[in-house]
Amino acid sequence: MSSNQTDGLRQLQAMTDTLQRVRTNRRNMIRGGAAATASALGAAPFTAEAAPGTTAPANGLVLAQGLAPGAALVSSLRLPMRGIGSSQTGPLLLGDIANWYEVGCPIPLPVTVFAVDGLVPEGASPAEMLADYNALVDRLDATPGGLAMLPVEMIDSRVNTLDIDGLNPHLASGTETEPVVKVGVAGDIIFGRNGGNRQRTFGDYSLPMYQVKDFLSTFDVTVCNFECFVSETIEPPEIEDPGTLNFVTVPDSLQGMVMAGIDAVTMANNHAFYPYGLEAMNDTIGYLNEAGIPPFGVGQNLDEARAPWTIDINGTSIAFYGIDGVTANLDYPTSAGVPPKGNLEVAATASSGGTNPLMMDQNLADIERLAGEYDIVLPYFHMGEQYIWAPVDWVVDVSRRCIDAGATAVLSSHPHATMGMEFYNGKPIFYSIGNFVYDQMFSVETRQGYFLDMTFRGSNLVSFKTHGVEIMDFVQPRFMSGREQAAFMDRFWRSTDLTRLKFG
Repeated sequence: MSSNQTDGLRQLQAMTDTLQRVRTNRRNMIRGGAAATASALGAAPFTAEAAPGTTAPANGLVLAQGLAPGAALVSSLRLPMRGIGSSQTGPLLLGDIANWYEVGCPIPLPVTVFAVDGLVPEGASPAEMLADYNALVDRLDATPGGLAMLPVEMIDSRVNTLDIDGLNPHLASGTETEPVVKVGVAGDIIFGRNGGNRQRTFGDYSLPMYQVKDFLSTFDVTVCNFECFVSETIEPPEIEDPGTLNFVTVPDSLQGMVMAGIDAVTMANNHAFYPYGLEAMNDTIGYLNEAGIPPFGVGQNLDEARAPWTIDINGTSIAFYGIDGVTANLDYPTSAGVPPKGNLEVAATASSGGTNPLMMDQNLADIERLAGEYDIVLPYFHMGEQYIWAPVDWVVDVSRRCIDAGATAVLSSHPHATMGMEFYNGKPIFYSIGNFVYDQMFSVETRQGYFLDMTFRGSNLVSFKTHGVEIMDFVQPRFMSGREQAAFMDRFWRSTDLTRLKFG
């Protein structure tokens, strides 16, 4: 190992140590349970007691400074807003604000207040009283401007929990036995080709992460799909072939990923093994491990490739499980989105290295076993047909079977364009998270992806948000403005509706 490489690894280790201290501080806040977290956020547990100087109605939903203690405002997932100010909650519920445009929504939508089973905020006149929470979920899905106030413990990820003054109400709802955990997921990260040219031109290999690092670092756990080789001996192929489909970067690129707080990466994809083979794959695994970013979905044999990456956050156990449905798709080898394998055997076997293959009997058995051992199980697939709006049939079938086997949610990348999502048996499937760092500047769809922001309370996914990103200058993602996000999510929901129309 060269002296420069040794110095670089020392820098990576120092950055990793610093990142761990920052995360430990945040996890200690959560460890105190609901009371400590609520105190830190200026919130309070939900009770049926009125605010001082008021009289509590039977349902306990008193408007104290606009929001009942322990309650949250929920809207349709289709509302292109993540949050509002505390001074706006009362006027919205009481009808003084009639259109979301008045509180900063990028598009005009009428406010429609709903209530569930007698849970009516004091002074409010809901447009409709719904029998139960599931009925509210259905009504909000059909009413983009819908709104309701509910106890936080009633809420799950099928509705949009609005942040209040920038704070997520779920962060105050954790307990000793069910702590709150924030999990972030990015899509495809590919540093090579034009992205590599930009890094070399500026002499800065952390360049891709500068505009997103601060936000990504706030999560308890952050993972992505890492789709290039790390090497000091393979010459960047774009030097000879600017249009190459082979991607190579140097170890210095990992500094930006450490800086952004990325904890682990799936390498169960079509650029983990092909075309440079086992030695180059092993070098990449080694560099990632040395940087404190362990890969999963890949290994020296099938047992290693099948092994999940696991982490425990304040007693909540999480397992990420990577599956290569592109170059190691053994169940659907001739289906749409599955290319010929070439001259290399990519799927790991009992005696050879590679990626974790898509073999559903084996994959489902693994997921079922993991569901019995871990609180949260997140399969992260690489699969699907590229550059289309909605998933193909076999991708839907695979994803739904994973939910049936016990997955908490299903994640997917590879199409290089975002697709929508669906709830299957109450659990979310995200069909294509899209590009995060990639040089495909030739279309809006390939330049844009999203960062998936998930909030868990214990084993339950209680909230998710999509933070749209747009890739600038071939290599640097930035988060979208509100108007950009609204346009981006319009495409996301059209894809969702198309998926629902095709597959029910």
